[in-house]
Amino acid sequence: MPRPYRADRGAGFRRQREWRPDEEDSTLIPQSVHERLRYCEIESERLTLDRFPDFLIVGPQRTGTTWLHQILRKHPEVFLTEPKEIFFFSRLKNQANPRFESARLDWYLEHFHDPFSRWAYKQARSFAHFRTFYRPRIRGEATASYAAMDRDLVEEIAVLNPDVKILLMVRDPVDRAWSHAKKDLARNRGRRASEIGEAEWHSFFRDPYQVQCARYEQNIATWRSCLPAANVFIGTFEEVESRPAELLQRVTRFLGVSDDARYVDPELLRSAVNPTGRSEVPENFRRFLEELLAREIDEWKRIVARTRMRTAAAA
Repeated sequence: MPRPYRADRGAGFRRQREWRPDEEDSTLIPQSVHERLRYCEIESERLTLDRFPDFLIVGPQRTGTTWLHQILRKHPEVFLTEPKEIFFFSRLKNQANPRFESARLDWYLEHFHDPFSRWAYKQARSFAHFRTFYRPRIRGEATASYAAMDRDLVEEIAVLNPDVKILLMVRDPVDRAWSHAKKDLARNRGRRASEIGEAEWHSFFRDPYQVQCARYEQNIATWRSCLPAANVFIGTFEEVESRPAELLQRVTRFLGVSDDARYVDPELLRSAVNPTGRSEVPENFRRFLEELLAREIDEWKRIVARTRMRTAAAA
């Protein structure tokens, strides 16, 4: 029985060559990589890293990553996984989590492949919208909990692909925390914000993971300490709201795919994906968050200023 089809980088679909046991295969994962992995498990001796992602949208949550994913997933030169978030690396150290699925790298890489039906749908969509075929040049995934991961998990990714590109977004820490809290405490649980007590809001805001999401400078430094600094892209929520076309041009050029404006859905460009409502942060919670995240707010302001300067210089 022939092996299934797979998407190969930059080559569309082709039938995978059969492996013969008397052959040496230079594409197999080197022993040196096996030895450096701390958390990933490799089941198959024939596993390769051909399908390992070229880029990751790492978050954190509520910074515009869903919007970015929705636009890039329609680009004819970009493959993004289904489902959007796999949570593979961010759950490797917490296998007791009821949502943990697998530590097997084999399982993770299975997501980076278009089944024939999905490939056919993308071909039809691409030709209908852009009059061009779907020919993915790069593979990626978008898990928004990756941004705040511990350094040893980032190192795990760097071992598997030292050239991987990272898209990390930043947003006013107060607005990000409020948006995240409304989503998790209210929208996801079918409650109104007014039904949630102050103590529950405060507990959410103080959660170590929530605070880590706001530590942008530390998170950026962690990724840049494990990968080439030029491989870590910083975008701002401000750009999503006020200059989305410019942001997307920066993103596509960073990823090395076409920045042709016709590959961008104009409706998505003007819309906010995954909204929680644009309500103002209540004054009592704003004061609480401004005190809790005072250092992180200063860091965010510095990052935004640097991003504006770099963008202006490149224009």
